[in-house]
Amino acid sequence: MPDLTLLIVVPLVTGLIGWVTNWSAVKMIFHPERFFGLRPFGWQAIIVKQGDKFATGVADMVTENLISTKELVERLDPDELEQMFADTIDSETRVLCGEVAERVAPGSWDKLAEPVREMIIGQVKTETRSLSRDIFDRLQGLSDELLDLHQLVRDQLSGENVRRLSKLTKKIGKAEFKFIEYYGGIFGLIIGVAQVFVWQAMQIWWLMPIVGAIVGLVTNWLAIQMIFRPREPKKYLGLVTYQGLFAKRQGDIARDYGETAAAEILTPRNALRLITEGEAGERIAKLVTEMVAERISERREAMGPMMPIEITDAHVEEIRELLIRRFTEQAPSVQPEIEKYLERKLDVAQTVESRLAALPKADFERILRGIFEEDELTLIVVGGVLGGLVGWLQGILVLSL
Repeated sequence: MPDLTLLIVVPLVTGLIGWVTNWSAVKMIFHPERFFGLRPFGWQAIIVKQGDKFATGVADMVTENLISTKELVERLDPDELEQMFADTIDSETRVLCGEVAERVAPGSWDKLAEPVREMIIGQVKTETRSLSRDIFDRLQGLSDELLDLHQLVRDQLSGENVRRLSKLTKKIGKAEFKFIEYYGGIFGLIIGVAQVFVWQAMQIWWLMPIVGAIVGLVTNWLAIQMIFRPREPKKYLGLVTYQGLFAKRQGDIARDYGETAAAEILTPRNALRLITEGEAGERIAKLVTEMVAERISERREAMGPMMPIEITDAHVEEIRELLIRRFTEQAPSVQPEIEKYLERKLDVAQTVESRLAALPKADFERILRGIFEEDELTLIVVGGVLGGLVGWLQGILVLSL
C-alpha cells in the first residue's frame, strides 16, 4: 500500500500541474499584448498576434450567416423618418426660403405678399419631402455599396480595436476557459493517484517529470477537445451523456454576442460614421448635392414667375451651396434622434442572437475554434514543458520524503 503522505502530496502536486498548465494556456491566448522575448523566441497573445485574421473571420461569419446591409436598410421606413423630422423640415424650410430670396435679390422676400410667400414655402416643403424620399430610395438601392458591413465589423475588432476582440472572446468563452483551467486540476489529481502506484512499484524518480509532461500534454489537448466535441449530446459507456461545452451553450453565447454586437460593433453611431467619412461619405455627399442641384434646376422655371428676378445658373449653384451648408450645420443636432431610431429599427441584438442561436453547430463552432486551432499545438506543447518542469520538482520532493 503506498505511503499515505505520497498518496496525499503527489496527487495534489500533479493536480497543481494540470491547473497551472491549463491556466497558463488560457492566459497565453490574451497575454501579453506586446511581444515578450527575443525573436524568434518569445510570445505574444494569440488574440493580438492573429487579430486581423480573427476579426476577418468574425466579419465573414456576421455578413454570411447573420445579417446583411440590405436587410438592415430595408427595415427603415421613409414615412417614419419624414414624420420624425417634419417639424424640423418645416421650420428650416421657412428660414431657407427667406435666405435664398435674400441671396438672389436682397429685400425681395419682404416685398412679396404674404399669400405668395406662403405659397412658395408650401411648394418648397412639398419639393423637400419629395426630394428626401428620392434621395432615400436612391441610397437604399446603393446600400450594399455604401455601407460595407464587413469592413465595419472588421475595423471594430482589429488594429487599435483588437482589445474589443479580446473582450468579446473572453465574454463568449468565459465558461469554456474556466473549464480548461479547472479540468486540468481535476485530471491532474486522477493522474497523480496513478503516479503514486507507479512510483511505489518501480521507485524511479525520473518517471515524475515524464508523467508531469504527459499530464500537461494530455490535459491541454483533451480539455480543448471537450470544449468543441461532440457537437451533439453523446452517451459514453452507456452511462454518461456529454456534449461539447461550446455547442451546449449556443443559446447563452448567442445572447452575449448579440449584446456586444449591438453595444460596441454594429452601433448606429459606427454605421453613420462609416457612411459619412472616407470614400463612402464623399460618394454620398456628391450624390446628394447632384440630386439637390438637379431638383432646383427642374423647379426654377415653375418658381420663376413668382420671383421678382430671373433665377440664373449662378443662383442655382449658390442656393445649392446654401442648402448643403445648412444641412451640415443641422446634422449634429438631429444625430442623437437618428441614432435612437436606428437602434430601435435595426434591432441588432435580437437579430444576431436569434440567428446565431439557430446556426448549424459546425458554423457556430467557427466563432471560437479558430483561436485554438491557430496555436493549438503550441499551447499543448507548452503545457507539456511546464508539466515536465513541475514533475521534475515533484520527483525531488518524492526523493526527500
